[in-house]
Amino acid sequence: MNSEALLSFLKENLKLNDDEIEMSKHLWKKVTYEKGSYFNQRGDICLQLGFIEKGIFRTYFIDDHSKEHILFLSGRGELVTALRSMTKKIQCTYYIEAIVESSIWVINVDDLENLYEISKGWERAGRIIAEESFFALLHRMETISFLCARDRYMQFLKEFPDLPSHIPQYYIASFLGMENPSLSRLKRGITTNKQNS
Repeated sequence: MNSEALLSFLKENLKLNDDEIEMSKHLWKKVTYEKGSYFNQRGDICLQLGFIEKGIFRTYFIDDHSKEHILFLSGRGELVTALRSMTKKIQCTYYIEAIVESSIWVINVDDLENLYEISKGWERAGRIIAEESFFALLHRMETISFLCARDRYMQFLKEFPDLPSHIPQYYIASFLGMENPSLSRLKRGITTNKQNS
């Protein structure tokens, strides 16, 4: 494992010390995903945890009317996994797709669980991963439930300033819980207000 970004994440975000990180170095493998390829698919059991070194992934499901709904967008410096599927060993209910060419470091769930068993530091890291996943879900639910469309879009630009230039607008609309034409009108309105101010 030769990634300064991953080493920094393990140390600063997961609070692992040098010895604990050393235990895992041989377990991480670098994988490249082409645009449109899947980290995990609906119906599969997720068997790995990934750290995104470069790229963007979308987590989405398809409803009964064949419409896609994007739940999460994940980019550089973030983890990617289907946590419930991975920890419970059950089938995943959604898809995780690379929407640009992406490079990630992955660790197998069996290796990860073994680290949890033999290391207090890694056991704590597992709790941090679960907590951060829960907080991300809660933040997502609150954003969709309590913010108006304009505020959701402005928050998206603040949290993901580089994404609009890399992904189709209809992905952004789906992520924000609106139709693509509605997002176009919203963007035009924001542009007009800026020009008039």
